[in-house]
Amino acid sequence: MQKNTTELLQLISGCGYYGRLGKLFNTDANYYFLDTGTGKVACVDKYTHDVLSCILECENSETSLQALPDSDEYHKAIEGVKEAVSKEHILSAPAVKTLTGDAVLYLDQIIKDGLQNVTLEVTEQCNLRCKYCIYQTDHTEYREFSAKKMQWETAKAAIDYLKQHSGHTEKPHIGFYGGEPLLNFELIKRSIQYAKEIFDKELFFALTTNATLVTDEIAEFFAENGVNLIISLDGPKELHDANRVFEDGSGSFEKTRSGTEKLVRAYTARQSSDKLGFNIVVSGPDYEEDYDRIQHFFDTADWIPENVLITTSTVDHGPKDSSYVLPQSAEDRNYMQNAFEPNYEWEKKHRDRPNGKRGLIVDGAIDKGMLAIHKRLLLDEPAEKYGMNGCCVPGQRRIYVTADGRFLLCEKVGNIPDIGNIHTGLDVERIRKIYVEDFISEATQYCKNCWAVNLCSLCYVNCYDEHGTHFAYRHRSCMSERKYIEENLIRYHTILERNPESLEHYNSIELE
Repeated sequence: MQKNTTELLQLISGCGYYGRLGKLFNTDANYYFLDTGTGKVACVDKYTHDVLSCILECENSETSLQALPDSDEYHKAIEGVKEAVSKEHILSAPAVKTLTGDAVLYLDQIIKDGLQNVTLEVTEQCNLRCKYCIYQTDHTEYREFSAKKMQWETAKAAIDYLKQHSGHTEKPHIGFYGGEPLLNFELIKRSIQYAKEIFDKELFFALTTNATLVTDEIAEFFAENGVNLIISLDGPKELHDANRVFEDGSGSFEKTRSGTEKLVRAYTARQSSDKLGFNIVVSGPDYEEDYDRIQHFFDTADWIPENVLITTSTVDHGPKDSSYVLPQSAEDRNYMQNAFEPNYEWEKKHRDRPNGKRGLIVDGAIDKGMLAIHKRLLLDEPAEKYGMNGCCVPGQRRIYVTADGRFLLCEKVGNIPDIGNIHTGLDVERIRKIYVEDFISEATQYCKNCWAVNLCSLCYVNCYDEHGTHFAYRHRSCMSERKYIEENLIRYHTILERNPESLEHYNSIELE
């Protein structure tokens, strides 16, 4: 046994920390192994699982391997792993020395003519005071509500900038955000009209709203111009009104419903109700009961079209400092075993329910993770380079234009260093320094030890404070991301065992 285990570990020496080389997971029926470098997933028996566990999850792999029973089954398992290392190139992911991607290779060209989106913060005002909103005073890493509104000159300059630098973009996006954007509807209206005048290609318009201010005029304008809308609605009245309240503390459900019905009528008349969507925030703590009530609400609300997109999320409590935890360490595994993922826990109990008029309310959120598994990097030999997780090219996918004209990465990042403004444009060298070089230098320290490096969707959110990189905000997010990926692996392979044909629809969906 000792000779075999020593030979096995010699085969994978030089790859760095063993825990980064792969991940074990299991469904109710089988054990599986995900290989970090190639993306291959293998169904393994218990003995092979135990051997891999000694390598990936134990502080002293050699001692743990030698402690396995000296039996034919374990000898066979060790030999099988050795053969797979040699022939299948598993457990062979090269050490992570740096990260790369389009932001490293093509930053100048993309910023010159590859911009895709500007999102205009048309107002910092809001007519609601949702109890979990990130713009409340206790979210110190985000701005607070104010009376500030974007002026036309700022909006026009931002739209002009998109026009000048989106030559290689097939369908430029323009979004509207707040606060509550409808408090500055005239600016939105003027912006859409102006953009349609100056662009000679199809445009995509999007807006997130609480819908309480929607009038027939607003609904007709949005429907006529094909604006994609996300409506903030937390389900039935009692749940919605528990958090989404006006400044005087009264609930907003009835006005949200009234505005939504106006939008539905206008969009349905143009057979475009698929441009409407809903965002649900579930605050708990009784998640299972809340999800049941929200699902029943959407199943039975005849005023909500069947083909709308529904997304769910839990409350964002803002960035908090946390300590780094080594992936696959005892502390990390304990977190994985005990972390609670409301979407997945609830979905497991409703996976096989009879089809209603719409799917489960968590399908949208879960499908995103499932798609990442379905379209993961899958190679015969390990990739030599590693990407920047889920980071976009700063300024490409979205420029978030604040009410006063500063450029930020997106609406989710809070008070972090800007990347330019409407007067001077994107600051390429500032982006390169802060969001490429500094990010890579900091992230590599942690990504080099992580089995999820090629599946990670984490971006710049929770990586910065107002001064620059602040990865103490990100460590807890890394643990949550690994849990999220593990849950996706389990769900995906459970379906693969039971009904593989149902996964085929992911072939036609693009991974953003």
